[in-house]
Amino acid sequence: MSLLSRLSLATATLLIIGTSAYAADLPSKKAAPKTIPTPVQKMSNWTGVYGGLNAGLGFGNFTKEGKDVFGNPTGGTLGVTGGYNYQAPNNWVYGLEADLSLGNIKGSNTGSSEARYLNTFRGRLGYAMNETMPYVTAGYAGATTHDSNGGSTVDNYHNGYTLGGGVEAIISGPWTAKAEALYIHLEEKDIPSSGGSSGADWGLVRVGLNYKF
Repeated sequence: MSLLSRLSLATATLLIIGTSAYAADLPSKKAAPKTIPTPVQKMSNWTGVYGGLNAGLGFGNFTKEGKDVFGNPTGGTLGVTGGYNYQAPNNWVYGLEADLSLGNIKGSNTGSSEARYLNTFRGRLGYAMNETMPYVTAGYAGATTHDSNGGSTVDNYHNGYTLGGGVEAIISGPWTAKAEALYIHLEEKDIPSSGGSSGADWGLVRVGLNYKF
C-alpha cells in the first residue's frame, strides 16, 4: 500500500472516530422521565379558641344519708362549651375548657334531689393525631341541686371536682365533634328537715359539637 493510500485510510479512520465522539457528546433528544409529585398530607392545627354545644347522660349515687333519702340519680344535661387549645410542635395539645349545662339529674325516695345546673372548668391534655385528638381532662365541678324532704325545700350549691377523658375529631373545616366520659364528685350539704347530709358521685357521658374561630 502506498503512503498516500495509508494517509487516506488513517484520515478516514480519524474522521470516523471524531464524528462518533462528537455525536456521543450531543445532548439526548429523549424526553426526561416525568417526575410524579409526592402528595403532601395536610396536617391539622388544633390551636385556637372554640365554642359549641354539649349533651349528656348522668347517673350515679348520692353520698352519706342522701343514699337513703334521695335514692339513685339519673337524668340528662344540655349546655354550652367554650375553650382554648395550644398545639405544641411535638403535637401535644394543651387546653382549658369551661361549660355550663342545664340538667335534670334526679333521684327520689322519701325525699328528692335534682341537679338543675352543672358547670365545670377543666384543663385538657391531648395528642394531635392529625384530625383526631384523644385527651384526658381534670378540674373543678359545681352543681346546684333542688332538694326536697319532709315538706321543706332548699337549693344547694355543691363544689367538687371532675376527671375523665375523651376523643375529639375534625369533621369538616372548623367543626369538630367529641365524646367524653367524666367522673364528678360533689361535696355534702345538709338535707332539709333532716340531721343528715348528701353529696354525689356521678358519671357523666356526653357528646359535643364545637366550632373553632
